[in-house]
Amino acid sequence: MDLKEIKKIIEEEGGKIIVTSEDGPALVIMSLADYRGKKEVKIENKVESVSKVPQELETESLKIDDLPF
Repeated sequence: MDLKEIKKIIEEEGGKIIVTSEDGPALVIMSLADYRGKKEVKIENKVESVSKVPQELETESLKIDDLPF
């Protein structure tokens, strides 16, 4: 089986191929579109989790006692 056949299987089936070694899974082969889609989802989740600020902190003003001295 050559790379062209593997590409064709992935394109037709829309799946992934897992290559294993003695220690377990070693490689995962998937389409570039699937990889980019998963990467975009991870980035969006990180942005959402970072941008969430508790409501009470949004309206609270800083005081001199809040400075790290």
